Amino acid sequence: YLEEKMIGIDETNIFYLLLQLSIIFVSTNFINSFLKKINQPTITGDLLIGIILGPTILGTFFPKIYNFIFPQNLVQVAMLDTLGWFGLFLVLLSTGIEVDFSSIWKQRKNAIVISASDIVIPILFSMIFIYFLPNIYFEFSDNKFITSFFISVIMTISALPIAIRALREVGIMKSDLGFLIISALTINDIIGWIIFTLLLSLFSLKSFNWEIALKIVVYTGIFTFLALNIGKKVVNWLFSKVVNQDSDGIQGVLTILISTGVIFGLITLEIGIHTLFGFFIAGIVAGDSPIFTKSARNTVHNFVYSIFASLFFVNIGLKINFFENFNLFLALFITVVGVAGRYLGAWIGSTLSNKTKYRNIISIAHTPGGEMHIVVSLIALSFGLLNKELFVAIVFAAILSSIIGGPWLSFASKRFNYLESFEILIYPGIKLKAQNKKEALCKLLNQLNLEYNETNILENALHREEISCSGLENSIAIPKGNIKGETKTKILYARLENPINWDSLDGKFTKNIFLILTTENEEENQIKIVKKLTEFSKKCDAISEINTIVLEKDVEKYILEKILI
Repeated sequence: YLEEKMIGIDETNIFYLLLQLSIIFVSTNFINSFLKKINQPTITGDLLIGIILGPTILGTFFPKIYNFIFPQNLVQVAMLDTLGWFGLFLVLLSTGIEVDFSSIWKQRKNAIVISASDIVIPILFSMIFIYFLPNIYFEFSDNKFITSFFISVIMTISALPIAIRALREVGIMKSDLGFLIISALTINDIIGWIIFTLLLSLFSLKSFNWEIALKIVVYTGIFTFLALNIGKKVVNWLFSKVVNQDSDGIQGVLTILISTGVIFGLITLEIGIHTLFGFFIAGIVAGDSPIFTKSARNTVHNFVYSIFASLFFVNIGLKINFFENFNLFLALFITVVGVAGRYLGAWIGSTLSNKTKYRNIISIAHTPGGEMHIVVSLIALSFGLLNKELFVAIVFAAILSSIIGGPWLSFASKRFNYLESFEILIYPGIKLKAQNKKEALCKLLNQLNLEYNETNILENALHREEISCSGLENSIAIPKGNIKGETKTKILYARLENPINWDSLDGKFTKNIFLILTTENEEENQIKIVKKLTEFSKKCDAISEINTIVLEKDVEKYILEKILI
């Protein structure tokens, strides 16, 4: 008879897993709390902890401790790897949720031009430089051209989460310019992932077959189209069912979200492209539902990034000796070429879309590499399309470009510090009674007796709200509208008698409204005002202070001297 030996998980395996997780979570929480204070990406801390605990430092200088904490037997390694990969699936799901596909599609004209340029130009630019690197860096590869091309594709994907955080920090996220930047980056993400997963599937074939290649491309296109149309309606219907059955609904919504990710992941795997693309599209589909509230989004984001994302990126450091595989020239080369290519691509795209006035800001926002560079390069490494030396260089470039992206953008946005030619108007009696956004904006415009068509302004402001909600933190909203004619920029202020839901960033109901009205020629004034008001929304004491002022002239003086200075 045959005696089968089963490989199972015993109490010793569980002990070591819990030991590893406790050390990882305590360490990452400590370092990431510090990084958040200095506005740096937490991915830096996660990788640093992995490097410290892994073969790079602990394994080199204290091998006995390293081997005790991280035994290198098959079952133990597989347990941590499984959690890490599940964490990666959730990271892609959460990244997709951040994509507001419907809003972006309504304003796709300029965004598509910028995004297309920011994909094509970096690929061509990077390809030229990478292909002519010495052959010593490509000894692992059978085809230098394919490897160079693949690295160039990896380097086109910009870091949407890093850009969002940087734009929020400098205060221009809620401006029209901020929305254009996010739209272009989002389209870049979608197209970049489609190209990457298609190439990964094609290059992983043992022998290239045009019939199989065409089938993968067609199936991917059909899946993406059906998911973003029919799939979106089905998921939204399922969300409505669980919300109606449960007053909270978050538990049911999260169940449907993860189930959608799993189903889409299985479909893409069956098609022949990577499972991660399915989770990314599932996130876009779910995030596009109006039922998927900010509270649910924040729950998912906090859950994923406080636990699973950290575990995945730490696990990278646990697997690779970064010192042993670090090449300073290669790391700096990849950094410079990647940043320059993405900057040049966005610069040309901004020029083609007639946004030359803001092309420096737009281009800088496209330069960070971030977590997606690391994710796609790790997948490429697992498929044998990169070696460890190139992988470490790409990781270094992703981290360095993310670190410098924020300060660079902050320096460039200093041009938006000084306001010119504007007028402050206060709603009569300051307090305004309204049940929703439309009523609030309608009353605000009607009561001020403006000399131009309030209906057109109202429609314009509401249309902007549909595209990009103007709710900020701490009960502040900054809706925007266009006015015609030779007139100054106007800031209309009102304090709501009863706070209303404005879909704010922090989920709080809105109490203070600053309606910004500018002409088409005063776009920069809008950016400057948004920047000032965003900074104000972060000051809880100042908000409490303005809420105590009862006279119109005192409110006007406060806004002029304390907010718009």
